[in-house]
Amino acid sequence: MQQANSVGGQIPASDFQVVFNNLLGNYLLLQPNPPLFTILAVSDEQLRITGHERHEVVGKSVFEAYPVNPETDSPSDPSSLRVSLENALSDKVTDQLPVFRYDLVNETGEFEKRYWKASNKPVLDAEGNVLYILHSPTEITEQVVAERKATAMREIEKKYSLFMQAPVAVCIVTGPEHIVELANEEILSILGRTSEIIGKPLFESLPETASQGLPELMDQVRNTGQSFYATEYPVTLIKDGEEVLCYYNLVLQPYYANAGDTVAAGVFSVTHDVTEQVLARRKVEESEQQLRSFIESSHHPIGVYFGSEMRIQFANQALKDGLGKGNDIVGKLYKDVLPELENQQVFEQLATVYKTGVPFQAKNHKLDLVVGGELRAHYFDFSFTPLFNTAGEVYGVINTGADVTELNLAQKRLEESEAHFRNMIKQAPVAIAFTWGSEMVVENVNAPMLHIMGRESADEVNGKKLVDALPEVKDQPVLEVVRQVLHTGKAISANEQLVHLLKNGKVEPHYLNLSYTPLMEEGEVSGVIHVAQDVTEQVQARKKIEQSARDLMNLADAMPQIVWMAKPDGTVTYYNKRVSEFSGARQQPDGSWHWESMLIEEDEQRTIDAWNEAVQTVTPYEIEHRLRMSDGSYRWHLSRALPQFDSNGWVTGWFGTATDVHERKEQQEALEEKNRHLVSINNDLDNFIYTASHDLKAPILNIEGLLAFLFDEHTAVDLRSTETQDILQRMKSSVERFKKTIDSLTEVAKLQQENVFNAEQVHVAEVIEEVMLDLAHLLKSSEAVVDVHVAPETALRFSSKNMRSIVYNLLSNAIKYRASNRTPHVQISCQLVGKYHVLTFADNGLGMTPSQREGLFTMFKRFHDHVEGTGIGLYMVKKVVENADGKIEVESKVNVGTTFRIYLPV
Repeated sequence: MQQANSVGGQIPASDFQVVFNNLLGNYLLLQPNPPLFTILAVSDEQLRITGHERHEVVGKSVFEAYPVNPETDSPSDPSSLRVSLENALSDKVTDQLPVFRYDLVNETGEFEKRYWKASNKPVLDAEGNVLYILHSPTEITEQVVAERKATAMREIEKKYSLFMQAPVAVCIVTGPEHIVELANEEILSILGRTSEIIGKPLFESLPETASQGLPELMDQVRNTGQSFYATEYPVTLIKDGEEVLCYYNLVLQPYYANAGDTVAAGVFSVTHDVTEQVLARRKVEESEQQLRSFIESSHHPIGVYFGSEMRIQFANQALKDGLGKGNDIVGKLYKDVLPELENQQVFEQLATVYKTGVPFQAKNHKLDLVVGGELRAHYFDFSFTPLFNTAGEVYGVINTGADVTELNLAQKRLEESEAHFRNMIKQAPVAIAFTWGSEMVVENVNAPMLHIMGRESADEVNGKKLVDALPEVKDQPVLEVVRQVLHTGKAISANEQLVHLLKNGKVEPHYLNLSYTPLMEEGEVSGVIHVAQDVTEQVQARKKIEQSARDLMNLADAMPQIVWMAKPDGTVTYYNKRVSEFSGARQQPDGSWHWESMLIEEDEQRTIDAWNEAVQTVTPYEIEHRLRMSDGSYRWHLSRALPQFDSNGWVTGWFGTATDVHERKEQQEALEEKNRHLVSINNDLDNFIYTASHDLKAPILNIEGLLAFLFDEHTAVDLRSTETQDILQRMKSSVERFKKTIDSLTEVAKLQQENVFNAEQVHVAEVIEEVMLDLAHLLKSSEAVVDVHVAPETALRFSSKNMRSIVYNLLSNAIKYRASNRTPHVQISCQLVGKYHVLTFADNGLGMTPSQREGLFTMFKRFHDHVEGTGIGLYMVKKVVENADGKIEVESKVNVGTTFRIYLPV
C-alpha cells in the first residue's frame, strides 16, 4: 500500500511501517473489527514497556495479546477498553479512558501492578469511514502510587496525631516480639524512654520488665483476643540509672491491624500512672500505724501515772521489761511496784512534778533496781512530764526514759578500745598517723611512719602542725590533698606520689602510696587518717625496667632485621621501624598487627600454618618465605620466633625476627643448580667408567690370549732368548695390571651406583679374623704384629661385603706401607662414641705428609711405587663410609705411622 506524501509523491508501506515503529510514545494500530480489534502495528516504545516482541502481538486481538491479571479484580477490566474502542468506532471521535489498572508480566513470568490512562482515536478515510483505531496508552503508575501513598499517609498522620495528643499513655505493640508501633509522649514519659524505642521490641528497650509477667500478659491478650484490666499494677523500671517501683492502672486490649481481622496483630495498651497516689496512701496508712504502735513498739520505756498516788495507768513493754516486774503492773501504785526506789529521790521527784507542774529530766542517772531477784545498778536518761487537763490542772505524769546502762558500759569499752586502737596503730607494720583540725596537728604516729618521715621519735612530730613537723613539705602538693579531704569529707588515695622528704640531712625524692581518710565526729570532719607505703624502690626498679624496654625498642629499631613480638595466642603486637620498608603490614585499632599481606601469595598459607602450629605446640618457629617490599619487589627472609616463659613455665609471649637472606637464597639456588649439573656429570662419568671397563675386557682378553699363544710358539720352536722372555713377561705383567685396573673401575662404578646396601648384623671381630686369614701370607712374610681390641659381641648393622672391604683395604695398606726399619705393628679397635661406632686402625708405618693427606682419598692416587696397587682402595673406603652417612678421619706423621678412624652411625 502506498501513502501520499506532502509533495504529491507516495510513501511505501514498508517505510510507513518503519515510521510508525519509531514513533515517540506508546501506540497500537488496531483494526476496527469488533469484537477482536486486531493489532496491525505496534510502536517500539510500547514493545519495550510491555516486554513483548512484535511477532508476539501483531495479528492478534488486543485482548489476547494483553491478557488481564487473573488474580486482580480491577474496576478497569477489558470491558472498559472494549466499550471505549466501540465508542471511538461508532462516534468516530477520540474516546478517553479513565485511569485504570493493567498489570504487565515481568521477565520471571509474574504480574507487576501498573496504572494507565489511554485514548482511542479513529483514523477516518475521505468518506468518513473508520480505517483504523490508534490506541495510545500512557503509564502513570508512579503518579498513582505516589497519590495513594500521600492519601494513606495523611490518614495515618491524622490518626497518629490523635493518639500522640491523647492525655493518657497510649502504646501499640505487634507480633510475638512486641514491636513498638506507636508510643505517645505520655507513655514515653512514664517509661523513662525516648522515641527511639519505636520500631524495636518493647522488652529489648525495657529489659528489666521482661521477667515481671508483662510479656506473658501481652501474649495472652494477643492470642486469646480478651482484654486485661488491672489497677495499681506494680512494675519495676530503671529510670536515671536506678530501679524505681511504679504503680499503674493498666488496660490491655487486642489490636487488629485491619478491619475484619479475626486474629489480633498485637496489643493496644492504655496506662495511667498512679504511683504518687499509691505511695501517698500507703504513707498515710503507715503513719497511722506508726502512731498507733509508737508507744507499744518504742524501745524506750514509756509509762503514764495518774493521781497523786501515782497509779500506773499505762506501761509499754519496754517499761515492763526494763523494770523487770512482769506484765501485771498496770493498775498498781508506782511505789508498790518499785519499793527499792525508796530513798533514791524518785518518789520525791514525781511528787514535785505533780504538785508544781514543772517537768523533770535526768541524764545518766544511777538507780538500783531489783531485776530477776537481784539488786543491780542501772543508768537511765529519763523525764517526768506533767499531764494537764482542760482546766490546766495536773492529773498525771508521763514517764519516758532510756536505759543507758549498756551505753555506759560501751563508753568504758570504747575507752579501752581506743587504748587498744592506739596500741594497734603503734604496732602496725603499715605507716599510720593522725592529724586533727584544719591546722593538721600530728598525733599517734607509729614507727613505720616515723621511718618514712625520717624522724627518730614521735616527740619530734606529735602535737605539732604537719607543716612544722615536716617543713620540707610546705610547698608540695601533699598538703593541698590533706586540705581537700578536710574540706570535702571524701577519702583520697594516690599511688606513687612523689614527695621530697628530709632524711640523713638532705632532702631526697620518695615515691609513696598514700591514703587519706576523713575522721568524722557528729557529721563534721575533725581530722584525717594518713596511711603511707614507701614504694620508692619498686618505682625506681620499674622505671629502670621501662627504660630498659625503651632501650630494647631503640635497639630493635637499630637492627637491620624486622623485630616483632606477639601475645601467647600468636597475635602480633609490635614491629620495629624496619617494617615501614615493607608493604602490607598494618596496625589495627586495637594495637595488633595484620601481617599476612606482606607475604607473597604462594607463601602465605604455609607461613600461617607454620605459625599456628608453633603457637599451639609451643615450639620454636622457623620458616623461609618471601616478603613484599615497599617498592613492590619481594625478598627472601628467614623468620624465627621463640616462646618466652615465666617462672611457672607459662608462655608470656613470643619474640621473633625476620632476617633478609635474599642473596644467600639466590646463591643457594645457584649452588643447587650447580650440584644438579655436577650430579649429572658424575652420573655420565660413572656410566662412562662402567661402559669403558666393560668394553675393554674383551680386547684385553684377546691380547692375553695372543700373548699366551706367542709364549707357547716360542717355547715349541725353542727360540726364546732371554731378551724375548723378558719382553713377554713384562707384556704379561702389563696385561695383568690392566685387568686389575679394569676390575677396580668396575668396582668403583658399582659403588657409585649403589645408593642402598643390604644391611645386616655384622660382627666386627669375625670380619677382622676372616680378613687376617686372607692376608695370612702377607702377615707372615712381613712378620707383622696385629693387636685386635674388639669385643666378640660387638656388632654393627651394616653391609657385610662393605665392612670386609673397609677392613681389608685398611689392614693391607698398613702392612704394605710398613717401615723397613721396624716390625709392622697394627692396632685395631671398635668403640661406641656418642651416636657412632668408631672403628680405628693405627699402624707404625711410613706415615704421610700434610700435602699427601689432602689427596689421600683421590681415585688412582698413589704415594709409593715400591708396592703394587691401583690407588682405588681408599677411594672406595671413603665412598662406602659416606654412603652410610658416616665419616672418616686420618692422623699421620712421617716415619711415625698413620691412624684411620671410621665413624659409622649407630
